[in-house]
Amino acid sequence: MKTPWEKFSLPGDRPAYARGGSAEFRKALREIFGPLVERVEKWPAGTQEWLMTEVPSEGTLRSLFSDLEKRLTPAGSLWVVFPKKPFLKELSFPFSWTDVQKAGLASGLVDNKIAAFSARLTSIRFVIPVSRRQKA
Repeated sequence: MKTPWEKFSLPGDRPAYARGGSAEFRKALREIFGPLVERVEKWPAGTQEWLMTEVPSEGTLRSLFSDLEKRLTPAGSLWVVFPKKPFLKELSFPFSWTDVQKAGLASGLVDNKIAAFSARLTSIRFVIPVSRRQKA
């Protein structure tokens, strides 16, 4: 049987960080990952291999993705979590799934995986395209 976190492709024994403020996000984060992912109020310095963020309902998607893209290692994963379509209004979330995806693509990232995060939240994984990753 698969563990709840397998679909999120954690980076092995390397650090994984998540940032989000809603009670639902924090609860699902604990239930899915336990101690495997560190919830932070502020992103650690430097680039990271695995980040997860709850998309805020305030601010612009453009600035969110611009900031997070710079924080990824070349082969890193960025998971963005936001309400599923039936819950957008109930959770006062101003962006659609398409808005989030288009903003990620416009920032130069590509989306390559979707995973349910909770009963009311979904997530999309974005990565830096292979063509833009520097050769080591």
